[in-house]
Amino acid sequence: MAGLVWSDNCSVGIDSIDGEHRVLFDTIAELESAATQNLDRETVAALLTKLANATREHFSQEEELMKTRSYPGLALHAANHQRLIEKLNAFAARYGPGSQAMDQHAANFLRDWLLHHVQNDDRRLGAWLRDRKPA
Repeated sequence: MAGLVWSDNCSVGIDSIDGEHRVLFDTIAELESAATQNLDRETVAALLTKLANATREHFSQEEELMKTRSYPGLALHAANHQRLIEKLNAFAARYGPGSQAMDQHAANFLRDWLLHHVQNDDRRLGAWLRDRKPA
């Protein structure tokens, strides 16, 4: 399976969100590479920390935007965010220093989750925001 790569097909049409998504795509691609190359646990742990930090920041920014714009899907969207944060915390514990090596299953989960979330939840949010652009 080829590494995860950002493309315009992944755009939600909101520059700030797309920029943050690119960081997430790049970091998950690095984790995919780390899993296939059996890189050392310290490298994987650093990448997971990078991903967790970027994800939390992105989710915080996105949820603040949804809140200030009164997005009707905020509660469900935020719940989806929380589920991924919990999964990232579990991955950090499972694949951190002194633990087992990251496997392709974990990398595939992150890839699939991000693609599904961007193509569904975030595209819906992007369309809603674009339709209600302030005058």
